[in-house]
Amino acid sequence: MYSTRKLIKIVWPIVGLLMMAPPLMALPLTESEQAFVDELTSIRMCVDPDWLPYDGIDQQGRHIGIMSDFHRLWSKKIGIPVELVVTHSWQQSLEFVQTARCDILSSAQDTPERQHYLTVTQPFIFYPFAIATQPGDQFVINLEQIKERKFVMVQGYAGVDMLRRAYPELQLLTVDSPREGLKLVETGQAYGYIDTVPTINYQMLRHGISHLKISGVLEQQYAMSVGIGRHIPELGKIYDKAIANTTELERQKILKNWLSVEFQSPINHTLFWQIIIAVLLLIGLLLYRFRVVHKHNQRLKHMNAELAHMSQNDQLTGIANRYLLHQRLHQEMNAKRVAHHSFSIMIMDVDNFKNINDEYGHDIGDKVIQEIATLLTAMIREQDLVGRWGGEEFLIICPQTSQHGTKQLAEQIRQQIQQHSFVVDTTMTVSIGVSEFLPGEDINDCIKRADEALYQAKNAGRNQTILAPLPAAN
Repeated sequence: MYSTRKLIKIVWPIVGLLMMAPPLMALPLTESEQAFVDELTSIRMCVDPDWLPYDGIDQQGRHIGIMSDFHRLWSKKIGIPVELVVTHSWQQSLEFVQTARCDILSSAQDTPERQHYLTVTQPFIFYPFAIATQPGDQFVINLEQIKERKFVMVQGYAGVDMLRRAYPELQLLTVDSPREGLKLVETGQAYGYIDTVPTINYQMLRHGISHLKISGVLEQQYAMSVGIGRHIPELGKIYDKAIANTTELERQKILKNWLSVEFQSPINHTLFWQIIIAVLLLIGLLLYRFRVVHKHNQRLKHMNAELAHMSQNDQLTGIANRYLLHQRLHQEMNAKRVAHHSFSIMIMDVDNFKNINDEYGHDIGDKVIQEIATLLTAMIREQDLVGRWGGEEFLIICPQTSQHGTKQLAEQIRQQIQQHSFVVDTTMTVSIGVSEFLPGEDINDCIKRADEALYQAKNAGRNQTILAPLPAAN
């Protein structure tokens, strides 16, 4: 029999081959494309300096965000370093690529207005537009519902042209940054700020604008591509090949770095070496490698499930967001029409919450919101659904429950919150409005009646539950 030392000496080279990180695959460039790449010393890139988590420039003048990781990967695949050209706004980046001071834009949308100076690659990420509004505003699915309102977007974004073409009568203001747009909504100078969900969430947390909410996801979306200046068209096909060469594993690894999805290497090196020493058989190593690949695929599926969860759950509290609540409301409405089961809702608002933010700061205010979400989750029934409706507003759906049964639950919740010891040195109370969905009623009417009952509770002195009256019969 072989000694342990001899077996390890035989197995070692094979282990090295199995454990080596796979090298980047060479791009299938034509001779003319390769000759063009060989002549380049660098690729000059302009970015959006304030569009995190996609794009940004930090205080040290470095490119950060999801796009920075993609471009580092593509730079390695192409074999040419990318040089960041610092600009102070997205509009300036567009001007720089028009005047050939930049070769590419880190990401860009194909629009008729840009085609005389810019081409784009195939898309590599798709994100729908979302709307951030004040708490209490209606849920928006189509801008036709509220096209008479005033909206705001960042100047130069392709979405501005897309929405103006889709809704010619839309009042759409433009600003220099997402923060400026969100502030206009916060101060009531605009009805809603339009951008993507990750950008809105990131910018609201970054600038302490926690009481706005995402009140709708539109059918329009960003198809993110790399923008190629028309003065250097040869780069277009080269970047298309780099994007096509990007694996799903590479794509998901970059997205998880900026969307807070955990991803751990499934390889346990200690266990791996124990298997080598104990088994000392090549077939064992090959079987182990197969198992690693299988676990890796399972983790990718798990990560996709986490991304789906993020799109339907509130980032601060982890409970359902407004989008998921509306989906469930429509499901209950359809179930009532088929099975004639009643269901009710309650809308709850934290009393005098602005005083908490003013006295203790937004960080403590966020902790209070999280504590309330935890209490609500513990008190509702298994079939109920609780979600964050706005900044300090919550909505609870109670299937197969009359308004009187829902009012009893609301009173239990109200009393429990009043008795709970929060992180702040003050007694917290809530006001609640309850309504029952009626046959033939639109779901928005049911929500409106609960909202009106909530405001009656507020006007009557707060810390109470009001049952929405039934509409008068015709």
